[in-house]
Amino acid sequence: MALSKTFGRELDRLFHRRTHWLRRELGKTSAGRPPQFRRQDVNRAIINLQKIASHSLANKLAKTEFSERVKLRKGYRIKGRGPKEKKSLFVPWLERHFGKRQAVVYSFWSKQGKCLYVGRTGPHGSRPSDHFEKYWFGAARRIVVFSIAGASHVRKLECLAIHRFQPLRNKILAAGRKWTKACPLCTTHKYIERELRGIFRLK
Repeated sequence: MALSKTFGRELDRLFHRRTHWLRRELGKTSAGRPPQFRRQDVNRAIINLQKIASHSLANKLAKTEFSERVKLRKGYRIKGRGPKEKKSLFVPWLERHFGKRQAVVYSFWSKQGKCLYVGRTGPHGSRPSDHFEKYWFGAARRIVVFSIAGASHVRKLECLAIHRFQPLRNKILAAGRKWTKACPLCTTHKYIERELRGIFRLK
């Protein structure tokens, strides 16, 4: 409910700014320099409303989709010294539980419980062990791996995991492809942007 009210307040603030000139002409506001209404205002509002939607929906949507599509979930505590030894211990564990070609979504976590990175296997994806050489891997203490039922759902669940876990090292959300299922939260983001640009159209 609180997030719903926040969403409404942000929308009301944008509408109030957009219609200030009309209310002033009708004598509903005091004299003075009217606030400018610029494209940057719409862009900022779109970003803020998308963030509000993410905070409100990410956990719910991710839990629903993961409960329907995850066949197996396992956590692994990283062992060994140095990337090479750590990889040599991890890869057999991964193959033993998930096989060599199983479609999975995986996440790296720090000692403090912060998500560092979310990724996936499959076409154009990478194995979790490919990240052992990354500069941020030294902070990783645990890996969580999810086995996904249906290859077309892998990108969607990766994207929802990014929305939900807010990883520190992911720069871009998982992009969709024609043959993959769309992320429902990204669809909501696009809807918010399309509607606001339509309502507050600028030349």
